[in-house]
Amino acid sequence: MTAKPYLIDDKKIRHQAKADGITHLSTGIAVVYKGKILAVRRAKDDYLGGSYELPGGGVDDGETLADSIARELFEETGLRLNRILGMFPGFEYSTPAKPRVRQFNFLVETSNHKIRLSAEHDDFALFNSATADSLNTTGPMKQCFKQALAMAKQL
Repeated sequence: MTAKPYLIDDKKIRHQAKADGITHLSTGIAVVYKGKILAVRRAKDDYLGGSYELPGGGVDDGETLADSIARELFEETGLRLNRILGMFPGFEYSTPAKPRVRQFNFLVETSNHKIRLSAEHDDFALFNSATADSLNTTGPMKQCFKQALAMAKQL
């Protein structure tokens, strides 16, 4: 890929989220590989077990979004972040412990492609536009998959 790295404006993102009453930030990480996007399947005994999602997770206190992307990507997949290529729309959700979470999604390139899943996930799939609809997932995540694919095509 020849795209320039994407610069994240943490200050602006955090300011807007706070103004909107968001209590927690989360990242979704779309790894693009040979025109496909990586999806990981949540372990069956976990929250939303059996459904596919983008790797990612909560942004820790004092952590930048870029640092969170690199950490979550490695923790959940064993992949190392090479560069962030762009940002695409996410969604909001809540959990019993987190009343208002906003997920920000990023398209990334990795420097390796050997996937090593964490215990949180039990399988993975590389999908394209023809196979995205067949993945068991939530409506908001399916929309994220489509947006990630559209962004990847522009590179």
